[in-house]
Amino acid sequence: MKYDFDEIIDRHNTGSSKWDNVGVRVGNPEALPMWVADTDFRCPQPVVDAVLQRAAHPVYGYPFVTPDFKKATVDWVAKRHGWKMDPDWLVFATGIVPVFNTMIQALTEEGDQIIISRPVYHPFGFAIEDNHREISDNSLLYQDGRYTIDFDDLRRRAADPRAKLMIISNPHNPVGRVWTPEELAEMSSICAENGVVVICDEIHSDLVLYGHKHTPMGMLGSEKERNNVITCYAPSKTFNCAGLRGSAVVVPNPELRKLLNDRFKMNRSIQQNIFAVPALVAAYTQCEDYLEQLLPYLEKNVDFLRSYLQEKMPKIKLVEPESTYLMWLDCTELGISGDELAHFIIHECKVAVSRGDGFGQEGKNFIRLNIGCPTSVLKQGLDQIYQQYKLKF
Repeated sequence: MKYDFDEIIDRHNTGSSKWDNVGVRVGNPEALPMWVADTDFRCPQPVVDAVLQRAAHPVYGYPFVTPDFKKATVDWVAKRHGWKMDPDWLVFATGIVPVFNTMIQALTEEGDQIIISRPVYHPFGFAIEDNHREISDNSLLYQDGRYTIDFDDLRRRAADPRAKLMIISNPHNPVGRVWTPEELAEMSSICAENGVVVICDEIHSDLVLYGHKHTPMGMLGSEKERNNVITCYAPSKTFNCAGLRGSAVVVPNPELRKLLNDRFKMNRSIQQNIFAVPALVAAYTQCEDYLEQLLPYLEKNVDFLRSYLQEKMPKIKLVEPESTYLMWLDCTELGISGDELAHFIIHECKVAVSRGDGFGQEGKNFIRLNIGCPTSVLKQGLDQIYQQYKLKF
């Protein structure tokens, strides 16, 4: 079917964290929400239909992971990304972020080091510190508007006997890189060589832009390297159904899979939302046409954003995205950072964005802007920023 991504959908009074809780989360209830990572687009109709059909049954008892749930995930990843997974590798859980905590508890001890590459998705750091582990920050290198992995630093950190895990964002949130097979293979090799298990968050893997290609890390390298990678998938970003909390963890290594399953059962985090089961199946089996229409619309929004910044706000630079609807904007030339930058955008411009320093101090000169919205809303947000920009800069 044809989807209208220009449609304005009023999300107020729906219990939306992005819209109804914006005042609490970013400090200005009047700010236009362009922050948290869900889109303002209608869900694919087959997902809506699947949820409504299940909701029509008057008994909402405990669900279980049905065989078609596994098959849908396996078939989708094989078709979109070329990785033929064994269904037995899959463990299902209620959302990726709770999974991070469970995996950290299962695979490390208090005081162990966990490697992340900041600026990076902030729940990685929260999960590490909340579980009394230590962050080992393999900061990304930033040069000429592009991010790369600091492999020399990674080798040093992985060789530390306290390092037990590395959590990778592929594609990367917030900087938008789609890591190449060569980059992924080198990360995988370094970690496997040093006994550092890799958790690879691939939740944005379907949202690659401008001809880039996503490569699952878990399909690369030797058997030892493949068995050292745990991969996380969910349909939430692709099909805008994050609230249903359905996710899959791919664990080829049977020993690691047993450790995780035991911890999931202990934490009771393996139970799926009753609506997530039919929704995920519908998304992965009936909604590829939605994604094929969404990707060029996101590219159109990126093009609009790039042109707008170049023409009207040249001191704000777009870090060219290779994936996702989350734009990483370099505000270094404004001469403000941290609290001052956040206050300018959120309170003076009245646009709710994600603070760059929330992804690590490496992001103090940046903001993350969500362009998963109608182009008219994107223009409204940029116009609000421009009105204050031209007065101040």
